[in-house]
Amino acid sequence: MTENALSHGQGERILVLAPTGRDGSAACTLLEQAGLCCRLCSDLNELQRELGRGAGAAVIAEEGFLGAEAAPLFNWVSNQPPWSDFPFIILTARRDGPRHQRYTLSLIDKLRNVTLQERPIQTVTLVSAVQAALRTRLRQYEAANYLREREQAGMRLEELVRERTRQLQEANDQLTAAQESLTMALEAAQMRTWNLDLREDVVADSMQRGASSRMAAVLAEWSRNVGERVFLNDRGTFEEAFSRALGTGKFHLECRVVGPQDEPRWVVAEGRLYQDQHGHPLRLAGTLRDVTERRQVEESLRQTQKLEVIGQLTGGVAHDFNNLLTAVVGNIELAALRTRDQSVLAILKSAGSAAERGAKLTGQLLAFARKQHLAPRVVSLNELVSSMGDLLLQTIGVTIRIETVLEKDLWAVMIDPTQLELVILNLAINSRDAMPNGGRLTVATKNIGVSDRHRPTGLAERDYVAISVRDTGSGMTHEVAAKAFEPFFTTKSVGQGTGLGLSQVLGFAQQSGGEVRIDSYVGQGTTITIFLPRSRESLTRAVDEARPVRHDGKAATILVVDDDADVRELTVSALEAMNYRVLAAENGRVALDVLRQADTVDLAVIDLVMPIMNGRQLATRIRAANPGRAILFTTGYDDLSGTDDPFAQEMVIKKPFKLVELAAAVERALAPRDREHPASNVTPIRQPKKT
Repeated sequence: MTENALSHGQGERILVLAPTGRDGSAACTLLEQAGLCCRLCSDLNELQRELGRGAGAAVIAEEGFLGAEAAPLFNWVSNQPPWSDFPFIILTARRDGPRHQRYTLSLIDKLRNVTLQERPIQTVTLVSAVQAALRTRLRQYEAANYLREREQAGMRLEELVRERTRQLQEANDQLTAAQESLTMALEAAQMRTWNLDLREDVVADSMQRGASSRMAAVLAEWSRNVGERVFLNDRGTFEEAFSRALGTGKFHLECRVVGPQDEPRWVVAEGRLYQDQHGHPLRLAGTLRDVTERRQVEESLRQTQKLEVIGQLTGGVAHDFNNLLTAVVGNIELAALRTRDQSVLAILKSAGSAAERGAKLTGQLLAFARKQHLAPRVVSLNELVSSMGDLLLQTIGVTIRIETVLEKDLWAVMIDPTQLELVILNLAINSRDAMPNGGRLTVATKNIGVSDRHRPTGLAERDYVAISVRDTGSGMTHEVAAKAFEPFFTTKSVGQGTGLGLSQVLGFAQQSGGEVRIDSYVGQGTTITIFLPRSRESLTRAVDEARPVRHDGKAATILVVDDDADVRELTVSALEAMNYRVLAAENGRVALDVLRQADTVDLAVIDLVMPIMNGRQLATRIRAANPGRAILFTTGYDDLSGTDDPFAQEMVIKKPFKLVELAAAVERALAPRDREHPASNVTPIRQPKKT
């Protein structure tokens, strides 16, 4: 109800809704004869609109709710202001069935202030019920006016308080008795006060004590007053802030200072200039706040943003490199299939091995850029740790000895191997930084059964596989170890660490259903152990590279869509060598034209990342025209962002791929959906969520 509605009498209207027969007009006539103002409504929508304009009560026949959307009315009732409890009079028919009773109770619950009148209803009864509801509504209006008057009085009081506060602020230098309470408030806010005397005799005295100029004397006096000296490189910042204060009367400074223990800190100083009646500066007073922690967080965020930019650049380079490697690896394999000369085969094998090392390097680049196809699968931690030997050696250098202690018959785990490699690399880098003069880094694996006597307390009752990274470095204090997994917490200097490494380790362990333990002693080293749940599933099957590529082709027609000419030509040649009928397109638009002319295509092999029209967009157009057509995606760089992917269960083969992997992927894509699981290089775009 608005003030405008109240002032024009809209708040005393009676709204009537009786959509059948002449009940509505008859009710209005009776109420108007009793001296009441009525408004006949045709449906609930009009009733709600009139409620917004103002009303005193509403008379509604229960059939007015039949077939109508009553939710907006119920919402209006529930969103009334605190003073309002709008009265409704519901005209009902006498029915004693349980269904009718439940319906009536539901209306009472949703409309809240309800009076039920059974029909046929007497004129006197209807008029008296409406008048009683109107009297109740008028009392609500009186309460609203009272509340509004109180609110206006409160606003006037607040205005008086603000005016009085302003007056008190002007007399602040005379209220020395309030100094104690002000000091307590500043301590609670972790702030300090300072007061710089700018009178000529004080400044002159400072100059006599060794300052070579007036500004240097002011700076020296401020440093003495604060108890910390300003960084040499930040003294120009202080001079600028002081000059602005002389002109504007407000002092603001953010700079580095050094205390008695020579520990650099960032502070923010806010102050105000006080002058005499002639405009001469008397003093500059204000507060000082330590913002070192805030600056460290900001610097950590900047470092994180730099890493994100580097990651994007790395991911783009890796994408192009994967396309090159796909052409190299594939053409080497095609050449090997077309010769039996052992010397040539040896050369090709050497070139293939080099290309595979390049593919592994590219995978590591994609992992760093977080653009790798991330999906959990059953993994042997022993194999994963063994494969990281070269990477760890190149990362932490030759001054640190690397050892592995791998338990035989280690249980399998269900994890994302790429994420675990990043976790181990993160921990190894932390260990390297803790051993500046060299030391020993040990990566160990161990089965931890439910009844294992060495099992740490607090673990859930299940079998785990533990992987630990131990160093002989400087170690941590108990206080530092307690905060080690907090985001942005770091003991490194500003710019040398983001403080996100160990928090990401904890996040990985928790997302994998596991836990993390840290064991550290100052001067002895640190051990971080990740406990991952044991998986009962068998290890993921790898492609048998010695298996010959099938050449039957099954008389299938395949469309290859890739914007990279070398990769496209290689894929076409490989599929033709397998006796498939192959069509090619360099982008999505050409592919759609090919499909319109050749509707017998059984499978579309589509690169996910292409200009003009990407792989998902093309697949959407293809499926719209033919929902049953098989699709196989290829990718060297796939940012699988988003959660609602219509192609979550389609197969994707990662570049660079071998011919046998391509053959297996095509064979599976053309096979029924319930066929055997694909090889490790052929996975769904997104793993389905477990329920």
